[in-house]
Amino acid sequence: MRLGADAPAAIRLSPGGQGANVAVRLARRGARVRLITGLADDPTGRFLREAMDAEGVELVAMPVAASGSVIALLDGDGERTMLSDRAPFAVEDLPDFIADAGWVHVSGYALRDANGAALAQLLSQRTTSVRLSIGGGSVPPGDEAAEAAERLSTARADVLMLSRDEAEHLGADLATLVVVTEGAAGSSALGVTPVPLHVPARVLTEAVVDATGAGDAYAAALIKGLAALATWPPSAEDLRQAMVAASDLGAAVSRIGGAQGRVARERASEQAIP
Repeated sequence: MRLGADAPAAIRLSPGGQGANVAVRLARRGARVRLITGLADDPTGRFLREAMDAEGVELVAMPVAASGSVIALLDGDGERTMLSDRAPFAVEDLPDFIADAGWVHVSGYALRDANGAALAQLLSQRTTSVRLSIGGGSVPPGDEAAEAAERLSTARADVLMLSRDEAEHLGADLATLVVVTEGAAGSSALGVTPVPLHVPARVLTEAVVDATGAGDAYAAALIKGLAALATWPPSAEDLRQAMVAASDLGAAVSRIGGAQGRVARERASEQAIP
């Protein structure tokens, strides 16, 4: 590509976002899911509303001036760089929507927004019956990592899902369960587990097509496996099984295009369990 010149590209418009991707994967696995996100009455907002309705995901649209969007740039190996235009929303009304939840998953990006400190404080006040997982948010090293670590500590997550770089930048508090993903190197669990666990990545013959959404698919499968457990923290074997299922789904999603592309054995939304 020459700087300042036109470059040929294949461009596709599809629904996405960490929260929406996790919600869709869970709904396809029979879970009853509520997605709370900032949406405006604009083309992007209407597009996501239609997509979530088609997937059977209950949508709570928090008011914002403009809906967020992301440009994902894929290289020849399917790895992506994302250009994000986020839409943070006020968090004061969130307790009304999460009080009856069994499990809450929050994007790490939301905790890094301007109102992230207020969100962390709100999450810390949840009842003991509500499990909380927090996904990574591309946390860089330095002062931003220190601020993110403080907010994660305040939120009192039951599970942190981080990349290896994020775990190193944050110095994650191992008083909670930390699941660290490393792509082709597999994933590991640290913290409340009796011994550290490592699950190899699923080896597939197909080449990676699009890594966008693979981590969110991993998160959804992990949540589905852990949410079904009657006791906490999970046993080493229960955690291992959930991580294996998560690794399988993440690998499968990386072999298709689009963050919410359907993989084999994913049920249609109309079959979802109420």
